[in-house]
Amino acid sequence: MVVEYLEKLYQELYEKKLNLECENQRKEMLLKDNVKFVKTLENSLDENYESFSPRKVDEESHLKIESLLAEQREIEESVRKIKIEIIDLNVKISELENVIKIARNNEKLVLSEYIKRNDDKLIKQNILEVQEIERQRIARDMHDSVVQSLTSLVHRMELCTKIGEVDPVRSKLELREITKNVRDIIQEIREVIYDLRPMSLEDVGLEEAVERELIKIRNYGIMNVSYEIQKSSSNLSPTITLTIFRIIREVLNNVLKHAQAENIKLNMQYKGKTLIINIEDDGIGFLMDEVLHIEKPDNSGFGISMMQERIYLLGGKIDIDSKLGEGTKIKISVPIDKELKE
Repeated sequence: MVVEYLEKLYQELYEKKLNLECENQRKEMLLKDNVKFVKTLENSLDENYESFSPRKVDEESHLKIESLLAEQREIEESVRKIKIEIIDLNVKISELENVIKIARNNEKLVLSEYIKRNDDKLIKQNILEVQEIERQRIARDMHDSVVQSLTSLVHRMELCTKIGEVDPVRSKLELREITKNVRDIIQEIREVIYDLRPMSLEDVGLEEAVERELIKIRNYGIMNVSYEIQKSSSNLSPTITLTIFRIIREVLNNVLKHAQAENIKLNMQYKGKTLIINIEDDGIGFLMDEVLHIEKPDNSGFGISMMQERIYLLGGKIDIDSKLGEGTKIKISVPIDKELKE
């Protein structure tokens, strides 16, 4: 109960911080464009322009500049307050992280015997934890890409309404850029949807989907990719297929993000009623104990704990052999005659 309350409080503080950061970014962009707009108006008030301009237009421009400068001061003060609040939240979040860590360790000691006698409940708890981590990952991806992009678009459209009459050429250029950004956002949303349910799994099956993922990595031109994938006539359930595919993608993403490898090799074959997957890279490697104890608020990082949970729920096992400077070898064994535990 205590841990749940602390985690809920932590989540509320973290979400408040994200909202403030988003608001701060929006206001700083607004401030930046406000300054540019004031300069545009000031440049329009040079001596040559004034000599050929009606006095009414000149007065309106001066009033607009004064209004924008007042708005600019308000935004600057708002940004200053938001930054102070973000710093305060960072301190509280850091302190709360330490408290949660201690509370979790104490709770594990108290519940260890109870968990042994309630293995079925532990399985269900693991399922819920994996689902929650996946939801947090999706929320993080949506916030970091789609939400921030849309916030930027709203601001740029507001700018267009301000400069439309004063500088129509720039307004048109901004609208063209906005159109391009909307297309980019649509593509980002498609990628999020693909992560939720890769369409290729339903169309071509596990083996072909894994091969396409490897070809995509090869096309990046970052590393050499080699693979050997045995085809199978056995029909895996959609749940098992999706879970295995996500595990493989997590391993491949780890190599891309962290390994600094030049070569990666994947072997996937069926031995009896077991699927064996071997993935090797010649990257910088890591210390297993250090990686397992890395905890991040957004559940980003290596994702090894989540992989282990998923494989456990499939009734399989994962062996990781990694040494600093000598690369990493991962072996995954999954029985394919069992359904995912419900």
